[in-house]
Amino acid sequence: MRQSVRLLLPLLLLLAACDRGELLDNLPPETRIFVDEINLSGPNRLNSVVRLHWLGEDQDGYVTGYQLSLDGTNWSFTTRTDSTFRFDLNPGSDTTDIDFYVRAIDNLEALDPDPAYLRIPIRNTPPTARFDTVNVLPDTTGLVWSLSWEVDDLDGFSTLDSVFIRINDGPWYTIRPEENFASFLAEDPTQAGEQPLIPYLGLLSQPAQTPMQGVRVEGLNRMYLQARDIAGTLSLIDSTKAFYLPRQGGNLLVIDAHGDAVADEVYFPILDDIYPQYDYLDLLNNLPAYWSPTFSLLLQQYDKVFWYGDDAQIVALGQQLLLETAATSLQEYLNAGGKLFVTAKFPGPNTFDDPQDINRSAIFDFSPMDSLSTAPGQARIRQDTLVRPTATFAGNYPELQVSTNITGADPFYPKDPDNGMYTVALTTVGGWSGPNTVCAKAIYINGETNQVFWSLELHKLNAAVGGLKSMM
Repeated sequence: MRQSVRLLLPLLLLLAACDRGELLDNLPPETRIFVDEINLSGPNRLNSVVRLHWLGEDQDGYVTGYQLSLDGTNWSFTTRTDSTFRFDLNPGSDTTDIDFYVRAIDNLEALDPDPAYLRIPIRNTPPTARFDTVNVLPDTTGLVWSLSWEVDDLDGFSTLDSVFIRINDGPWYTIRPEENFASFLAEDPTQAGEQPLIPYLGLLSQPAQTPMQGVRVEGLNRMYLQARDIAGTLSLIDSTKAFYLPRQGGNLLVIDAHGDAVADEVYFPILDDIYPQYDYLDLLNNLPAYWSPTFSLLLQQYDKVFWYGDDAQIVALGQQLLLETAATSLQEYLNAGGKLFVTAKFPGPNTFDDPQDINRSAIFDFSPMDSLSTAPGQARIRQDTLVRPTATFAGNYPELQVSTNITGADPFYPKDPDNGMYTVALTTVGGWSGPNTVCAKAIYINGETNQVFWSLELHKLNAAVGGLKSMM
């Protein structure tokens, strides 16, 4: 018992001594930035995007956050220990020094009385500008051509001030940095020589109110691109290769989507006789880089379009017919009052996993066709068979005669049976059944015919002398 009392007495004396002492003051935290100093000057300065790291320590507690400042007076709070900063330069300034302060806060809200400091020497980096290097202009463009480009700045896209484009020796034309695509059309594409150029900005292709200057119709042209940032620094100039811009020859555009030159040999003499002035587009060998809006704008420059094509499914277009890919543009053309004459051929239903897929084509959206037969087998037309206009049109259109045996014919059900223009006697194989209409028209909202559509290749209906010319 005495031993226990002797052990307890020193403890009581120690506790009594503690009660008589004072609590220690809270020690403020300390802060450091991982880089103490940046000794860079001239072209070695950092660009305006900088990543910084910092850390705080507290001897008698723990750090709860940090305050950051660029002037030592105004502070903002964060719990992060690193961040990427984009520092702004004053407009017109190429370099500047950024004062960066950070101070830690502990669990008792004490601040580091001596904030960590770093002087950051930054410089403006010039922007970059370049035309698309994949979809480049051909040696000869159509009346309408389109360009896309990319502009950027290491200091951040928001530091870009303007984009400039120019054609030939004309003045620079200012475009907002957000624009990265435009289509172009001469103010009067029917006239040769130098003249204003209308830019259509964006994919919606709205014409700009102010034209560019300096395009050469029936001449060589080159386009240039440059960007400028808010500091006034210009990018290097990029340019396209030289390209030839043809003149519009007439109000008819002939579109060749056919892979057989035999079709050309039939159509060209007829067209040359009927239309001394027309423009020709070999679409099969000159696929547009941008169907919309480039191809759409091109169509709208003509009063009439004659399209002749075959049933080739183009790999580059996802196994689509050219007519399918162009369907949206053709619909826009018709909606704007254009007149369209089409002669086409279609793949048989047996080329699809589901025979009904043939009737899901976009061609049915704009054409007077409602659908094709999906029956097995095949419809054929023998050589010398007459292709006759329906009773409604017999007095105005000639009979045509088949000049070669046609296998895999594509008669269709018209959307409006009253608009069916031509029918033909068919030879059926393998149980095929279906309609016998091979040509129909479509009526525009003004009550006039704006489309004639053949589901046969017209150059194979050329046995009757003068018949095809009279019908076209």
